[in-house]
Amino acid sequence: MHFTKSLLVVLAIAAGHAPLVVRAADAPAMDRSGSGAFVSYNGGLLTLKGKSGHLLFNNVGAKFKAYQNNEEGPGSRLVDTMQALSGAQLPGKIRSLTRVLPGTKMRVDVEKREIYFGYDFRVIGTLVSFEGGKLNLAAADVPEGFVKIPAGPVSLPIDPMTPVLESIHGGDLKFAGSAGEMLKKAKPGAVITTHSHYDPDVVEVVEIGEPKRRMERYIGETSGTVRGSFLSFKGDILRINGKGIGASLTDPYDQLIVRRVLPEVPILESVDGGPYEAAGFDALRRAKEGTVITIRKVEDLILEIRVGLSK
Repeated sequence: MHFTKSLLVVLAIAAGHAPLVVRAADAPAMDRSGSGAFVSYNGGLLTLKGKSGHLLFNNVGAKFKAYQNNEEGPGSRLVDTMQALSGAQLPGKIRSLTRVLPGTKMRVDVEKREIYFGYDFRVIGTLVSFEGGKLNLAAADVPEGFVKIPAGPVSLPIDPMTPVLESIHGGDLKFAGSAGEMLKKAKPGAVITTHSHYDPDVVEVVEIGEPKRRMERYIGETSGTVRGSFLSFKGDILRINGKGIGASLTDPYDQLIVRRVLPEVPILESVDGGPYEAAGFDALRRAKEGTVITIRKVEDLILEIRVGLSK
């Protein structure tokens, strides 16, 4: 059983034992640059859930610039800060990812008064070199209407055991090995994408190449979109075998993923590789074992379920 520190304090008082010290560090971090998952925005107070606790930012408003990640490639778009934080629909082709929702990844730079948000923290560029544990990239060019973030030369520390996914000739991303092995083999000029979640400075997954079909950020990511083969749908419980990456970084393994699907969750279906169309629960009820299922989500919030694969 796990107890929070505040609960332990209450239990200690109830038992007649006053806690020795309540440290200031136990309180949420206030107005310090940091990153985490969006929790709420109310009356100028922005709350994020960071890796080590909650982060609070006072007086966040129009004086802060907000940048929305380009979910289809490099760069970010400058958007209206108040609209973004209020959860309004923003520009973008992937409609389910164009709103700030609980769980949306967000980074706040207090000194620059800037906010960056999106599905995850990404850096996209072309390979310059990989040596001494440093991945050196030239930031990729961005489409019209977007700005380079980051811009120019980029140097990122990479743990040699970081998993690498590779797309060969535009094919689907597949697990290729560890960064220490694969980045040494990659040719200068290759398109490289790095992914981070709670900490933008800690790269969790590296991608080599540009897949033509992009549905998930990376295989087995439990806090983000997952894809797998259909097992069953009974009541409102969906079970799929999702592809994950083992800690040993040897081979992909099958991981049972179980999710409760609420009636309001949009369900789309592609029949024989055709375009996705709204289908409702019937698509899950008639799905055959092995059918490809994609669950698009942020943390535990399901945005959309796709049945089949559109070509």
